[in-house]
Amino acid sequence: MKKAVVSVFLSAAIITSFASCGKKQGGTRETDENTLSYWVAMPPSIVSQFKSLNELPMYQELEKRTGVHIDFIHPPTGQVNEQFSLMLASKDYPDMIEASWVIYPGGQAKAIKDNVIIPLNDIMPKCAPDAWGKITGNPLFDRLSKTDDGDYYMFPYLNDSNFRIFGGLMLRADWLKELNLSVPTTIDEWETVLTAFKEKKGATAPFTAQSALVNGSYSVNAFNGAFDVGKRIYVDDGEVKFGPMEDSYKDWLTLMNKWYKTGLLDVDYATNDSSAVISKMSNGEAGATFGFVGGTLGPLLQIMEDKDPNFDLVAAPYLSKNNDGKPGFAALESDVVDSGSLVITTACSNPELAAKWANNFYTEDGEKLRSFGVENESYTVDEDNQIKFTDEILNNENGVSVVEMAQRYARTAEACPGYGSQKNMENLYEQIYKYDRQIEAFGLWSEATDSAREHLFPAITAVSDEADEFSALNIEICTYLDEMIFKFVNGTEPLENFDQFRENLKKLNVERYIEIQSNAYKKFLER
Repeated sequence: MKKAVVSVFLSAAIITSFASCGKKQGGTRETDENTLSYWVAMPPSIVSQFKSLNELPMYQELEKRTGVHIDFIHPPTGQVNEQFSLMLASKDYPDMIEASWVIYPGGQAKAIKDNVIIPLNDIMPKCAPDAWGKITGNPLFDRLSKTDDGDYYMFPYLNDSNFRIFGGLMLRADWLKELNLSVPTTIDEWETVLTAFKEKKGATAPFTAQSALVNGSYSVNAFNGAFDVGKRIYVDDGEVKFGPMEDSYKDWLTLMNKWYKTGLLDVDYATNDSSAVISKMSNGEAGATFGFVGGTLGPLLQIMEDKDPNFDLVAAPYLSKNNDGKPGFAALESDVVDSGSLVITTACSNPELAAKWANNFYTEDGEKLRSFGVENESYTVDEDNQIKFTDEILNNENGVSVVEMAQRYARTAEACPGYGSQKNMENLYEQIYKYDRQIEAFGLWSEATDSAREHLFPAITAVSDEADEFSALNIEICTYLDEMIFKFVNGTEPLENFDQFRENLKKLNVERYIEIQSNAYKKFLER
């Protein structure tokens, strides 16, 4: 009874607070006084379950608490970037947009200058004090959440934990046991293991991966760490470098080419999607891959539970050049994730109300709501103040996985969590992941967080007056790079031509490309 009274009082207080910080001012979009429009892509993991985020219990509960209704606008799946560009071109903006503003032509500062989004320097301290406190209270969060001009432009996703690596190398633990082999920690050990998988287990694609192994964003970090070189732009002792221009990049290419020629690397590495990887790992064609705790490791273990009770997977650590346990490169999620950021547009007639609403996911209660859903429906809090998912989530009678059930209640796990601050990470994932192997993998890969952070290039854009130049260079250089990596790996381009490859990059003005990135990084450090 006491808890219910407090809850009612709290809801009333929040709604009263909203009213006091929600006077309409400026803007062009006409909406109901307590309604805000919100453009955001539907998280891929729940597209088949919901038509709108309004159907998620967390947003329904938030509306009860605040009295603010959200009209969600979702671009069609697979057309997010195209629809984002069309929306910007039409100048018909909603009140709020959740998207990556790093990709905006000219960057975030240009979006403000173009009168697309509003700076939050005045509004956030007054109407979003929890968000403001978390952002400005952490020097790194602070730099990543504003432009070079000092304008705070977004409500970001803040990961306030060391649990920020959700993917890595994994391989068949049952095969290792059968062959009396250990989890590999060096390139030589990996070659021994993959060769044994090929020769003694009949694997036709000992190491498989999605096409991102070579030209994507995450699994590009699979083996290059052993050569202490980044695949694209990275930071090394304060200096911005571009991996392909480093001598050690050729060493990584040489390894990939060797594995391709000797049949250790899946010949379909450049075209595989996630389902192809799952299929090859489950049918014995492959014995190792780069994948994710919830998207690869968990599904494989679940698929094989009945088919082959001996099937087992184990995570392998990220590699480092000196095998010192301090890998410089990993699939590291940034401390501040721009892709999950929320901005208020110039079309919003009530920006203060929007800021007040956005602030919720930076409060203690809001963090629980966003990550765990609704108390007593999807989670409870025990006498030790520990959050526990309900039996509906953990042991669904229809056999739905814990991850999927959790995503039906909240924006959590690997479901594009969106803006807000994230805490209780260990508690959250220990419950979401069904298998001990998943928890082990999450912990093992996360050990690379601190060392990998040293090489992480922040999510920033080129300095405003260099943005257009960089955009043109980026397209040309990356297109050429992707083409040549593929050729070097499969052998259609001899590795003896690597020096010519770098000369061609210079002709494409790669040195200016690096200089622009360096200028952006220097400005970032000065924020």
